[in-house]
Amino acid sequence: MFVVVAGDDQMAARIAEALMVEHSVVVVGNEAELGTSTERLDVEVVFGAITSPRVLDQARVDRAEAFIACTTNDEENIVACLAAKRRGTARTVCLLNGAGFLEDEEERDVSEALGIDVVVRPAQQLASEIVRIVTVPGALDVEVFADGSIALLRIAVDEGAELTSAPLKSLKLPRHALIVALRRGEELVMPKGGTRIEAGDRLIVMGRWAPLQELVAAAHVGQKSRARRQAAVIGAGTVGVEVARGLEAAKWRVKLIESDLARCEVVADELDSLVLHGDGADLTLLEEERIGDMPVVVAVTNNDEKNLLISLLAKQLGVERIVTRADKLSNELMFEKVGIDVVRSSRGAAIRSVARSLEKTEFEIRAVLEHGDASVIEVTLPMDFEARLLRDIRLTTAAVIGAILRERQSLVPGGNDALRAGDKLLIFCHHGDEEATREYFLTHSHSSQSERVRVSGVRAQDD
Repeated sequence: MFVVVAGDDQMAARIAEALMVEHSVVVVGNEAELGTSTERLDVEVVFGAITSPRVLDQARVDRAEAFIACTTNDEENIVACLAAKRRGTARTVCLLNGAGFLEDEEERDVSEALGIDVVVRPAQQLASEIVRIVTVPGALDVEVFADGSIALLRIAVDEGAELTSAPLKSLKLPRHALIVALRRGEELVMPKGGTRIEAGDRLIVMGRWAPLQELVAAAHVGQKSRARRQAAVIGAGTVGVEVARGLEAAKWRVKLIESDLARCEVVADELDSLVLHGDGADLTLLEEERIGDMPVVVAVTNNDEKNLLISLLAKQLGVERIVTRADKLSNELMFEKVGIDVVRSSRGAAIRSVARSLEKTEFEIRAVLEHGDASVIEVTLPMDFEARLLRDIRLTTAAVIGAILRERQSLVPGGNDALRAGDKLLIFCHHGDEEATREYFLTHSHSSQSERVRVSGVRAQDD
């Protein structure tokens, strides 16, 4: 696919980097702002204003299958999308950064009138991701599928947890929940029956909510305090306010701390949360407000370094779960390495949305995980697919069928379950195996010499 990415900061470079492997990409933007961020990328660069007809023509937007406007200026993004659409771009994607530039029904109506096909709101999407994680006790990441009936969680394993007591095949794990992968250090592993879970491992599990909570309990030691619905949110920008609002809707009690007094006064009228004026990196303030007793602290100021400092202070005070915003890609990875539980970025949220909006309908990426090392894809089996037991299906790729969506049912499969024509499969894949996995199911390419597809790290061995 030929894609034009129009932007003037690190966001444009990151989106281009995420797309250039699968697509032909042209980046358009101001030379002074882009700087050297695109030099290491395999993309064409056109310097100039993204709303300039001459510059857009130079970027060949009339031939583009997708045009992505991702500057920090919402009005400029909208105008650029309008100009690209008029020049023949097949699909336009517009990033909107401000709160409420267009609202709900108005947003849909106006975007359709302007020819904008996809609107992405990085701040709101980041807030939604954080709320989803915070409201599931013990989770480091949460994705939901099939109208919420199937979930994927990432969980850390505590020292002395039940899951570490024996190899997986010897443990009595809950039905309707699968351990699809584990992260051990830098390695992402598909577990087998003989795999032994170790303290510090981070598990990726899929299934129904109730059994997944049993797995969470088996991975942790001492879960009582995690059940308290209280959180401290540091930073009352767009993300912080949206997080507080989402937690309020989930019946959580929220303490919101903001250093800007005028901002405090504004958001105090919008929220039911307790809004405090102060510096979230002030240890004395954190101690006075008993932040160490909170089950969760969310650090979402617009400064990565300050968020890290707040998180380290919260960890020192004994906070059990910390969710931190880090918008620089290098910081996302570094924060995790220094012990921050959950690291999320508005830029990362936007990139995931943009990438999904460009995928083929028959091969949809439903989630991108582990900083791009893995994903969950949805594949619909063709109507001439021959019904067969899952244990008899073989794949050469690193893939796990996490769920089967059949009519109104959501099934978490075992080896004795059958796949049928028309089934939708939610498949956990290593990065790079998505296309081969999809092709296998769509072309019926079965080889008796190939590796058996894993149902889970345990069941593939036992069924």
